[in-house]
Amino acid sequence: MTMIQPTAPSAASPTAPPADHSADVRLREYLALVREMSLQRKPTELLNTYRSRARFVVNYEHAVSFSRRNVRDGAVKITRNTRAPELIDPWAEPDRIPTIESSLMLQLMTAGLPVRFAAGEIPTGDPVAEYLSGMAHFAGVPIFYAGEPLYMLLAMREYGEFSTDELATLTLTANLVGTATAQLILSRELETAYAALDREVRIVGEIQRDLLPQKLPEIPGVSIATHYETSASAGGDYYDFFPQPDGNWGIMIADVSGHGPPAAVVMAMMHAILHAPHYCAAGGCGPAGVLRLLNERLYETMQLRNFVTAFYGVLDPAARTIRYVMAGHDPPRVVRAPDRRVEGMPMTDGLPLAIISEPELTEQTIELRAGDRVLLYTDGITETFNRAGAIFGLERLDESLRQCACGAQGIVDRVLADIGQFAGGLPPRDDRTLVAIAFE
Repeated sequence: MTMIQPTAPSAASPTAPPADHSADVRLREYLALVREMSLQRKPTELLNTYRSRARFVVNYEHAVSFSRRNVRDGAVKITRNTRAPELIDPWAEPDRIPTIESSLMLQLMTAGLPVRFAAGEIPTGDPVAEYLSGMAHFAGVPIFYAGEPLYMLLAMREYGEFSTDELATLTLTANLVGTATAQLILSRELETAYAALDREVRIVGEIQRDLLPQKLPEIPGVSIATHYETSASAGGDYYDFFPQPDGNWGIMIADVSGHGPPAAVVMAMMHAILHAPHYCAAGGCGPAGVLRLLNERLYETMQLRNFVTAFYGVLDPAARTIRYVMAGHDPPRVVRAPDRRVEGMPMTDGLPLAIISEPELTEQTIELRAGDRVLLYTDGITETFNRAGAIFGLERLDESLRQCACGAQGIVDRVLADIGQFAGGLPPRDDRTLVAIAFE
């Protein structure tokens, strides 16, 4: 096997035909051309790169490109003209592209066939004549889009008729470059669309964060700290606090199935329901009543598209008790003073919300003492993965709590530091929410 090492490519002139058109020179220029084309990410740059060396593919002096896409009947657009004093980007400045009514070009383009002709065959008075002046021989090749000959490249030179072999080569290369250009245009349009979508999702995320409590409750003898982090720009975790007339506080943490905008919409629905005037989250119907009414509204609306795990409790700061109910949610962790023993809140019966119309929800009450800590969390905390595929899990969470002789904010900081170290820099796969409560 013999490897051919081409010599260094020449600096291609945009106007003059190559003096040497031998096979060795063409191989050298082809290699330089395809390498340079592979680097381009903009349609205009790709076409300019091809045209800078196209004369080594087929020897011509000038070229004009035509389009009949998105143009009025009887007209064609001149998208490129190598003799123009300024090359216009037809995608960036479409209004500057000249349009002419040329019967010759319409005839050639609608035929969808390669063609060669001489200057004497150009009809007198056809507007295309001024773009072809000074040249004697022409080769036109159709460029197809979605099976239709919507474009044409017209190469021209002063001396020598174009051969059939040159027409064939020009037809192939022009269509390959045309297809590559179309793919770059599509890629750019997709990037623009994705950027617009990302802006919209970020706005959804900003609105969602505005629905979360902007100020933490000030409760005598109790301190509270929170953390909220979405795996995408918007997420489905939710926490909230509800002051009650008797000085107690309702505390909610919930996790909507799924991620992104759909989950964020459900989270916003929950916020609207819970904050509706006279809704019983403000007191009067107990934790189970709150989740029953919430389930009723969600079940009617969501129709099994999502489900929601939730914990709702009523904190009595004077008695240091939390009366609570769970709907499929992970039990909060309780750190007992003074030995920092960690236990889970006793489970209560209850399926996630929005699965059945009338779930069984039972309440429990937990008694707490001065120095006790409570951590409410969503499963994005315990389901944090590391690079080995291991999961953070409940045991590591409990160990973080045992090692932390600190208040509410210290608990949040310690848990986040431990899962960050465990994950080793991997981004979260799920939303993460923490609500820490410390009894002084």
